[in-house]
Amino acid sequence: MKNVLSEQLPFLKVIQDMRLFLFIWGGQLFAATGSAITSFSMNVWVYERTESAIQFALISVFATLPFVLLAPVVGIVTDRWNRRWIMVISDLCATLGIFALALLVLYSQLAIWHIYLFNALEGTCAAFQSTALYASISLLVSKQDRSRANGLMSFLIGMARILGPLLGAVFLDWINVQGVLFLQLVCLVIGILPLLVIAFPEMKTEESAIESSLMADLISGLKYLKTYPGLIGLLLISSFTFFQMGSINVITTPLVITVASHDILGRILSCFGAGTIIGSLAIAFLGSPERYMKAIYSCTIVNGMLLVFAGWSSSLVVFTISVTLFTLIRPVLYTFTQTLLQNKVDPSFQGRVFSLKSALDAIAVPAGFVIVGPLAEKVFEPMMMSDSLWANRIGTFIGMGVGRGMGLLLILLGAMSLLVTLFASWYPRLRLLETELPDAVDIEDLRVEPELKESTTIDNASLAN
Repeated sequence: MKNVLSEQLPFLKVIQDMRLFLFIWGGQLFAATGSAITSFSMNVWVYERTESAIQFALISVFATLPFVLLAPVVGIVTDRWNRRWIMVISDLCATLGIFALALLVLYSQLAIWHIYLFNALEGTCAAFQSTALYASISLLVSKQDRSRANGLMSFLIGMARILGPLLGAVFLDWINVQGVLFLQLVCLVIGILPLLVIAFPEMKTEESAIESSLMADLISGLKYLKTYPGLIGLLLISSFTFFQMGSINVITTPLVITVASHDILGRILSCFGAGTIIGSLAIAFLGSPERYMKAIYSCTIVNGMLLVFAGWSSSLVVFTISVTLFTLIRPVLYTFTQTLLQNKVDPSFQGRVFSLKSALDAIAVPAGFVIVGPLAEKVFEPMMMSDSLWANRIGTFIGMGVGRGMGLLLILLGAMSLLVTLFASWYPRLRLLETELPDAVDIEDLRVEPELKESTTIDNASLAN
């Protein structure tokens, strides 16, 4: 019995340390899933009424733009104000948007531009909510468990993306748009409740910071990043992985459809989603590596090799296995970059840093669509189906014909990953980031040594009111 108890104690200690975060995370899992269901339903509603791919694409554009355009404001607000209440207000505003949309549906007044406006509002709320949540992890969870917390966040995002279309298709036929909107209202309320009933340590905002202008705060954030250029390198690595994922997404459907059925495509995409879930859960259970930068380099190298394998062979089996392993490793890489930023960035600057990261990541995915899609259709596919000298030389190794141009693109994406890793390992400010930049003050350290409270901007005795 004692042996069993001793084996359980480390796990129980982790639960104890992460209890506040887990409470919030559980609510946000419901909120994110409800939002994904509504997003799928609105996409279907717009396409069925317009049959326009452009108007369908505009839905995603309006949902993504706030992350990019409002990044400076979001970061400054997050660093200035109570992060718990930023999350509460963001969820409440999203709830009001859903309520307004439900009234329009109820009175048969819903128009396409209402959907665009709603997506812009929801994107704005999500930008504030996600930035505040990621910046709060360093206050809610001690350093040794932050990788687990970020792994659970990756799991949350992955589950919402998988369950959204699956449940959305069922609920849309079962309870129609009105029922779907009511369902999201319920999910948002579940997400807000934990934020209302708990109190967690918050940043104490200095009086000088309150009196400073937004522009001064923005400049101070840029100066902070300029002082530690290794952090900028870390942000760019994260953004590059999102660019790769966007590129893979735009390549996968035409690549598979040319040689297989829609059913096979669905199964392959399900494998990719399963890879994301497994990778997220793995890092949530395994915890932190000894050296984050070495782990990040290892992930980018392996991902580069996997993309080379995916493009080299014309076999769908090889492609599916390689990209599934890529999607498994990607949340691990994402978690390590998030955790390293939380460990190294001063808590009073984390809002600005994470909002910039969100903006770069948000730009990278459509950049993959815009750049790789036309290259595949207009350049690489025609080239690998021609009888040119270059096509014959390359085709000796990877084959020629339909799909081989997109395979070549995957190989180039993998080679880019290897080059990025080589440059990142050569750049000393990034390679030595963990040793050159001291760790930010840990919330657990402050609990143990109260005398440090006077020399830091974090006030553990002050709980969110």
